[in-house]
Amino acid sequence: MSSLSVSDLVVYPGQGEKTDADMVMIFRPQRLDGHFSIMEGEVRPNELLAFHTHANEDQHMYIISGELHFEVGGADGLRFVAGAGSHVIKPRGTSHGFWNLGEETARYVETSTGDGFEQFIDGRKAGVGSMVGAATAELGMSFEVDRALEVLKEFQLTGLAGVNLPSPKELVKDPGFRRMMTESPTARELFFYLGGTQLREMAARLF
Repeated sequence: MSSLSVSDLVVYPGQGEKTDADMVMIFRPQRLDGHFSIMEGEVRPNELLAFHTHANEDQHMYIISGELHFEVGGADGLRFVAGAGSHVIKPRGTSHGFWNLGEETARYVETSTGDGFEQFIDGRKAGVGSMVGAATAELGMSFEVDRALEVLKEFQLTGLAGVNLPSPKELVKDPGFRRMMTESPTARELFFYLGGTQLREMAARLF
């Protein structure tokens, strides 16, 4: 008789492991002999999942609902739109980011080879700044902050997806975030841009 149980094989809706980021862990790579992880993510309307590159992981996305705009390969690369039912590959070594111009939240399943992306998501527990810093230094990921800021402005996007970005008041308590603000003028401009957007939205609701 097999030693497997149903819980070893099936994750039913709502049973995924919530993380401190915007991702829900469905199967960790340890459950899959270290080969890959499976997560669920979402991009709310007018949000961007910021541009980045994985040196070690190939990734696959299946879009469950909504529609996402992609840029793969940098500013001179490919741009395309993929909606519900679409599969998208993001090869290692290739810059990629995606954003939601629709009115509904886009939901997707992400498969990543190895365990580097899992570690990046888990790093959110230590704060946004520490998460980004660890990804750059240890996990073979790099972020294209300049490109993220350009696309945020180009489409007048108002938020970042994926990292569960806290309020500006909470962000400034994060030592890693403060260090990032000190060292990177572009990162400062990006977060001031997002902070200004939040203030404008609050004012619109109040007045």
